[in-house]
Amino acid sequence: MFQTTKPIAALAPMDGITDRAYRLIVRRLNPEVVLYSEFTSINGIEHSDAVKSRIEFEAEELPLFVQLFGREPELYAKIAFETAKLNPTGIDINMGCPAKRIIRAGNGAALIKEPDLAFKIVEATVKACKDIPVTVKTRIGWDNSDHLIPFLKGLESAGAQAITLHGRTAKQAYRGEADWNPIYAAKEALSIPVLGNGDLKSHDQAISQLKNLDGYMIGRAALGDPWVFWNQEKREKITLKDKVAVMLEHFHLSRKFNNETKALIEFRKHISGYIKGFQDAKAMRLSLIASENEQEFTKNALLIA
Repeated sequence: MFQTTKPIAALAPMDGITDRAYRLIVRRLNPEVVLYSEFTSINGIEHSDAVKSRIEFEAEELPLFVQLFGREPELYAKIAFETAKLNPTGIDINMGCPAKRIIRAGNGAALIKEPDLAFKIVEATVKACKDIPVTVKTRIGWDNSDHLIPFLKGLESAGAQAITLHGRTAKQAYRGEADWNPIYAAKEALSIPVLGNGDLKSHDQAISQLKNLDGYMIGRAALGDPWVFWNQEKREKITLKDKVAVMLEHFHLSRKFNNETKALIEFRKHISGYIKGFQDAKAMRLSLIASENEQEFTKNALLIA
């Protein structure tokens, strides 16, 4: 797949979360974690420079996979070929997003119901970018895991070099608890690396849950917590001052890549994570959310440190 330490630790691709600013922050604190871009539409890349900018990255972010979604094999091949010229570590195909707007368009997890099309997408993408690995992130099934192994074996035969499995069905979305048993069974059936994903809150939990898997991927728990890949002993040494310093660095990077209004709005998703567990966290969060410009956000952040 790619050269990295094992178990593989990965930051999940999340729309509006794993942008360039946050990836840079996670990388600076976690030299060996595998990063994933925001999931990005192949149709959007084809028609919009603004969308195309979502897959841009800096060399220090590597190892990094660019994650794409769509349903047209020919367009996948074209976009993958162009993306490969940027020299990412690899390209990941999204077959797991359960968002209604994505499903309605036949993208993301909807491809679980169209295995032949899913295999064609992988084949076309692999053929288009011969020098870098193509991987797939998907779920344990549409409404159950009965057909999971044949589906994954088909992806493997089509050329997928690794699979990340979220332990919920597409129908579940993010409801209920993730079931990792089908993920362990998938690893037994496949010869390629398998990463587990779903309900992971910390590095220590991920390691205890790893069993026969090659690695793990953390998603929602990483919001505002770029230290999520650290073990508990290291985490306990992080002070509020440390967190505010990194939060400000993250915010100013976000401001570098976005206009002021967008940076302030987008950053709200991370605020709770940065100050969670500290005294008066609610008041801190409200003061930061109320900030009307970059200068005020910086001032309010420094006041709580």
